[in-house]
Amino acid sequence: MSRITLKIGTRGSELALIQTRMVIARLQELNPRVSATPVVIATAGDRIKDAGPLRAAGTGVFVKELERALLARRIDAAVHSLKDMPTALQEGLEIGAILEREEAADAFVGRGTIPIEQLPRGSVVGTSSLRRQALIQAAYPQLRVEDLRGNLDTRLEKLRHPKSPLAGIVVAAAGLRRLRGANPVPHQALPKDRVVPAAGQGALAVEIRSKDDRMKALLAPLHHERTAAETSAERELVRRLEGGCQAPLGAWAQASDDGLLRLMCALARPDGSDLIRGEATGMVESPLEVSAALESSELQASSGKRYGARGRFSILDSRF
Repeated sequence: MSRITLKIGTRGSELALIQTRMVIARLQELNPRVSATPVVIATAGDRIKDAGPLRAAGTGVFVKELERALLARRIDAAVHSLKDMPTALQEGLEIGAILEREEAADAFVGRGTIPIEQLPRGSVVGTSSLRRQALIQAAYPQLRVEDLRGNLDTRLEKLRHPKSPLAGIVVAAAGLRRLRGANPVPHQALPKDRVVPAAGQGALAVEIRSKDDRMKALLAPLHHERTAAETSAERELVRRLEGGCQAPLGAWAQASDDGLLRLMCALARPDGSDLIRGEATGMVESPLEVSAALESSELQASSGKRYGARGRFSILDSRF
């Protein structure tokens, strides 16, 4: 039987390459005819070194170049962290598979063994995310939170530097687990009901061209329906609130064995003020309806006049 040769696009960070190789290994395990090679493509998000310009670049900053390569047929598929993907994909592209989610929580990595809630007042914690900044300030108001740019391995190096002012950093737990495999960096998983994860956090997505039936068939066995339902609810809520992947908005859904889907969200200003939380429950087969219910009832009730007619919070309208 003939070989199936594929080119799989990826960012060039150590973590991105690990994640792409995970997808390739799974593809080849399911279909021994597949021979796939990672193709590294630099993205605008990788080139931008400061937090302000990164946020100004808007959504999709880590995926646009990969999508262009897909549309130009230079690659057959692209592997993304789902949390980096905009809720509206480019015309002609679609998600071919969402793999089973790793831990969705954020994680605190400290210089020592002190848990985040016991850090002395004024301790500095670094993060690359406005969402984490806002929700950490709300949950742990004794801390100072500062921007920390760079890939995951770069952020870990900055924490370990002898002259680092950081008491710790907050990153995605899934990235820590994937980066170090069986020996992950020691960390403290933060409670998801207090520091609500980003929509899609912990899940990998494989993006393909919309009419590529061959790739659809190859990827079908990798698709995890429960993760897809959870992340669909999360991403739909982000779409409804027009938050984008750089906004101080967390959305996390969890499907239960009895067929229910629970969706919660939290958003606040970067200093942790004006915190708004909401929660809704519905059926796992109707994730978009759960998102609609949360937006139209719980959030309107909790946010009062700050909830605008266009379906957006003034917190999200204020450019942070």
